[in-house]
Amino acid sequence: MVKCCHFFMLQDLNFNFQTVILPEAVTAFQAEEPSVLKIVKDLEALLSWVGIPMDSIIETLEQLVVNATTLGGVAFTLSVSHLYTDINLI
Repeated sequence: MVKCCHFFMLQDLNFNFQTVILPEAVTAFQAEEPSVLKIVKDLEALLSWVGIPMDSIIETLEQLVVNATTLGGVAFTLSVSHLYTDINLI
């Protein structure tokens, strides 16, 4: 039952991200709002420090979403654990 709830929460987050969060973020980025530019700069620094290419992170996140939707969240939990392990090994 809990895994089912997590699945619906993930779907809700995905919907909100696509319909609210992403459009607002793009608008703020295009307006060059200082707080958004600072977050982008901080994220770039973090990714540089971790040493994982952005393409690899995006590919992993996309696969996590596919796993979560096709396997009801079980593979998502396992994949997130694997991602954390990979990052901690760096």
